[in-house]
Amino acid sequence: MTYQATKSPSAARTVPNAARRDRLRPAGVLFCLLFFLEGLVFIPYLGLQNDEVLFAGAIFPPWGVLHTFRFAGHAFPTMLLSYVGTLKAWIYRLFLFSLWPPNPWTVRLPVIIIGAITIWLFFEFARKAAGTRAALVATALLSTDVTYVLTTCLDWGPVALQHLLLMAGALSLWSFHRSGKLLFLGGGFFAFGLGFWDKALFVWSLTGLAAATALLFPRALASKLSLRNLAIAVAALAAGAAPFIVYNHDSGFATIRESPPLSSARFGHKLLVLRNSLEGSALFGYIVRDEPALQPQQSEDPLELLSLRLSEAVGGTHTGLLALACVLAFTLLPWLWNTPARKPMLFALIFSAVTWLQMALTPKCGGGAHHAVLLWPFPHLFVAVAFAQASRWLPRIGLIALTLVTTTVCGSNLIVLNEHLARLVERGPTTIWTDAVYGLSQGLGNTAASHVYVTDWGILDTLRALNRGKLPLRIAEDWFLLNNEKKLPASELAGGNAIFVGHTEGNEVKPEVTVQLEALAQSVGLRKHVLRVVQDRNGRPIFEVYRYTRAVPK
Repeated sequence: MTYQATKSPSAARTVPNAARRDRLRPAGVLFCLLFFLEGLVFIPYLGLQNDEVLFAGAIFPPWGVLHTFRFAGHAFPTMLLSYVGTLKAWIYRLFLFSLWPPNPWTVRLPVIIIGAITIWLFFEFARKAAGTRAALVATALLSTDVTYVLTTCLDWGPVALQHLLLMAGALSLWSFHRSGKLLFLGGGFFAFGLGFWDKALFVWSLTGLAAATALLFPRALASKLSLRNLAIAVAALAAGAAPFIVYNHDSGFATIRESPPLSSARFGHKLLVLRNSLEGSALFGYIVRDEPALQPQQSEDPLELLSLRLSEAVGGTHTGLLALACVLAFTLLPWLWNTPARKPMLFALIFSAVTWLQMALTPKCGGGAHHAVLLWPFPHLFVAVAFAQASRWLPRIGLIALTLVTTTVCGSNLIVLNEHLARLVERGPTTIWTDAVYGLSQGLGNTAASHVYVTDWGILDTLRALNRGKLPLRIAEDWFLLNNEKKLPASELAGGNAIFVGHTEGNEVKPEVTVQLEALAQSVGLRKHVLRVVQDRNGRPIFEVYRYTRAVPK
């Protein structure tokens, strides 16, 4: 009787709390669904971008593969670039493009699903590390994050698999720490290995994860450092990264040799990109046009009308509050030092600092949102843990205050996300994301040309994917690189059976190629004959299809 009397109150408190935490877990699914729906909205508004479908070079000709592995008389593509592997290509080749043709939905829907799964993994990781309250806040912030939604849905980084494999590996290793099961140890490092194969920049994230773990949990880490565990970890990592390792063995470690020396140049610019990525404004002008359209769309779609009216009501707001929330959370850290929030916050802070410092010191990296987003989702964990712990200072209204603050930040995210949609509806995407590419692809689908020469960046991979490798594509740039002695034969220009595809004047990414091509044509007495001009949905002339003919003597 005495034992029951002393233990019952504790048990009475513990069981309902555990039950309440379990009841709240389905809320994480709702945030995954919210993200999924947000991604769906953007699919039809942008054309497939060149880097977004770079992986198609390992699926359709003309092949864009840097390295293949030969086995049993077959060549298996392993690397697209010295730092980008073919993991995504194999996923699409085996499970998607063998059943459905490439189009905006078959290309983007899978990565949106991957992004939603990543949010669930993050929710589970945050729940184990900091509790359900913080996990719900973190997941809410991530599911409405503008940069996460757009970089995942469009995945030109690519970043979708990077996030998935990072969270899958981290959650698996957490499970290994708690259970000691070697399956979780091997699974975690196998996921990390796949991350390396997907993109070598995964080393940034893994270094950040390792630094945070070593600095905050040295004893726990030391307790797991047995020869058996190390052997399993190394073997699993090597298995996941095997194609990447084989490529570097065959190429004399080209990934390392081609890595530029560290530099602090543009450090301030990269810091600004990070802030803009947190605020959700980094992709204005890159994905969505800044300038108004000459022919604004007069929409009758209810969703589009709602988006335009909301944009008008909030005055075209294009900055969210997440960056401000990060600053506020940082100022709370000293006050939370002696609370359970300290280690989760420091873990997120160390990971973010170490990961960002690597990209900040790497030339040609860190200057775009698709690099900054590789810090995600740990800034969201940092903010969520701080706010969740601070809410406990207000026993009666703490949850209400936390809900209001979280709703405010998430609401600001959604307003900025809507601004992207409203501008896409009214102004359209930029040239490299143009929806005119669909009309261009359809028009070229039945061409009888012997060769289709692409004269500018941003066209080849998209046409290759949309036409499933059936177009006789060539890269005219190969003949006109500066200091390149190769020249396109004049017979190819005037043969009458070769056509050229490029951007219209003012839309070129590499105008020097067009200039050199025109100079060569004129030098052999040829002139351009435009066959077709392709406009986007806002009436802008984006592409021109042409051939060269003999100039008529005056």
